[in-house]
Amino acid sequence: MEEQRFCGKALEGLTSSELCICGGIAAEFDLGAIMTIVRKVLDFLDDYIPQLIKGFKDGFNLVK
Repeated sequence: MEEQRFCGKALEGLTSSELCICGGIAAEFDLGAIMTIVRKVLDFLDDYIPQLIKGFKDGFNLVK
């Protein structure tokens, strides 16, 4: 049986070497660790975005 994948608007057959390559989520996928990283990034942005916006506004006013 020939395996197929959707490629653009046409189906394209897969070779045996392509079938051996697998991707996606591993069995040890840890959603908690990903959420911790996302939380740290959001906290960082929450701390520095107001200062960054103020700096852009001040700089823009100096250029006027």
